[in-house]
Amino acid sequence: MRMNRNDNCWCHSGKKYKYCHLTLDEKVEEFSRMGYIVPNRKLIKNTEQIQGIRESGRINTLILDEVNEKITSGISTEDINSYIYELTIRLGGIPATLGFEGYPKSVCVSINNEVCHGIPSSTRYLKDGDIVNIDVSTIYNGYYGDSSRMFCIGEISSERNNLVEAAKNAIDVGLEEVGPWKTLGIWVRLSMILSNRKDIP
Repeated sequence: MRMNRNDNCWCHSGKKYKYCHLTLDEKVEEFSRMGYIVPNRKLIKNTEQIQGIRESGRINTLILDEVNEKITSGISTEDINSYIYELTIRLGGIPATLGFEGYPKSVCVSINNEVCHGIPSSTRYLKDGDIVNIDVSTIYNGYYGDSSRMFCIGEISSERNNLVEAAKNAIDVGLEEVGPWKTLGIWVRLSMILSNRKDIP
């Protein structure tokens, strides 16, 4: 249903629509007319929600920063899990993975050729030469933060170093492309090209 400019905004901000989400809605409609897949209103966050997500992300990053001081050869992946659980609780958060669809731990620890979601174990120890991905998800005041970081234990092989560098470079390239009104992939653009659309931006 189309709103009147002077109606209260649909996001419940208390502001008039024209001062709140009208400009955004018009832009979304424009992209939709051009053939792009656009988010529905449930995915659009207000200022308070955005701040909540940022704060959760800040706590999540702080946890990874603290883990950086603990990661070393000789500790078990369960040691990492226990530390992250205790730190998350101390910071006022909740480990988002713990109990999610039956997942039994507070973090995912993936060593070497494990792509993701390695389950911590008291019998699995880090050793020199390992590359280890620590994937932390935190609920803070109802909002989710989620990120991972790769750690190199001692001296790693040139092959593993090249893998880590290539992954980091790929992330950097991707982050350079992130911005307002940019697309998440090439599929819509490709479908527009294949259908001979003339209004491709």
